[in-house]
Amino acid sequence: MLSFGVMFRPGQFPLPHVIACLKVAEDVGFDHAWFGDSHLIWHETGPYFTAAALSTSRLRIGPLVANPVTRDPTVVASSLATLGDLFVGRAVLGLGRGDSAVRTMNRAPMTVAEFRQALRLIRTLTRGEEADVHGARIRFAWLRHRVPVLVAAYGPRVLAVAGEDADGLILQLASPGVVAWAVGHARTAAEKAGRKWSDYEVVAAAPSYITADREHALSRVRGFPATVSNHVKDLLRHHAPSDLPADLVEGMDAVRGYDYLKHGHPEAPHARAVTDDMADRLTLIGTAAEVRAKIQRLAEAGVTQVCLYIGVVEREQHFSLLETYGRDIIPAFR
Repeated sequence: MLSFGVMFRPGQFPLPHVIACLKVAEDVGFDHAWFGDSHLIWHETGPYFTAAALSTSRLRIGPLVANPVTRDPTVVASSLATLGDLFVGRAVLGLGRGDSAVRTMNRAPMTVAEFRQALRLIRTLTRGEEADVHGARIRFAWLRHRVPVLVAAYGPRVLAVAGEDADGLILQLASPGVVAWAVGHARTAAEKAGRKWSDYEVVAAAPSYITADREHALSRVRGFPATVSNHVKDLLRHHAPSDLPADLVEGMDAVRGYDYLKHGHPEAPHARAVTDDMADRLTLIGTAAEVRAKIQRLAEAGVTQVCLYIGVVEREQHFSLLETYGRDIIPAFR
C-alpha cells in the first residue's frame, strides 16, 4: 500500500491555515505531515511539530529534512525522540547532509564520511540504544518508541549510506526513471550489508499541482528543479554526467546565481532557466488521471510514500488539492 504525505515550509502560511490543511489531509487519507527545516529562511520547526501533533490523531510528523551540521546530532535525535515519546510513536526523522540551512550561513554540507558517522549516532539514540559520544556513554533512558530515520540522497555515495545505515530513503523528485536508478543503488548497498529491503521506506517528495492548465501548473512548480540543480552540480564534481540519469542531469547546468533566500520560489530569477521539460519530469502536475498514472510509475519504481510540497499551490486551493487527492488519487493505491 502506498502512503501519502504533505510538506509545508514553516512560516510560509499562517499556522491556523496549516493546521486546518493537516486536518483535511488526515480526513481524506494522508498519513504524514512534513515540515521543511531551514531555520534562517523559514520558521523553526519545533513549534510546528507540536502544533501538528496536537491537532491531528494519527499523522506521522517530522522534518524534511534536518541536518547534523546546524544542530548537534544528539539534539536532532532528542528532538524527534521526544516528539515520538509524547505522541506515541508518530515521529519520523528525515536527515540530510545540509543544504539551505547550511549554505545560508556560508557553511558546507557534511562530507559523506562525517554524515555516515552522524547518522549512525542519531539512529542509535533514536532506537533507545547506548552510544559513545566523545568518550561519554549516553542513551535516552526515557525513550519508549523508536523513531525511523530516513536519509535524503541524490548521488551514489549517499544512496549507499542510506541503504546501509538508515531506515529509508527520501528522493526529492518525482521522476520514475531517477527513482528506479536511486532505489537500485540503495537496495544493492542494503542487501550487501545483510539488510532486508522490504523493511525500507522510499519517499518521493515533490510539488504537485492538479489542473488541466499545464502552462499555469508549470509556472508554479518551476522553482523546484532549480533547487534540485544545486544537488546535481555537487554530484557533477564527483561523477561524470554519463554516470547519472539523464532525467536528473539535463538542463541543470543552465541554472545559475541561485538565491537561497528565494529557495524554491517559482518567481526567483534563478528559476528562469528551468525549462518546461525539467519542471514536468521532476514534479506531479496535470489532471488527476495524469498524476495518478505517474504515481503508479513511481510505485512500480519502488516508492512507498508520495509527499506533496504544497507550498507551490495558491493558498485558496490547498483544501481542494488535498480533497482531489483523497477522492481521485489515494483510493487507487489502497
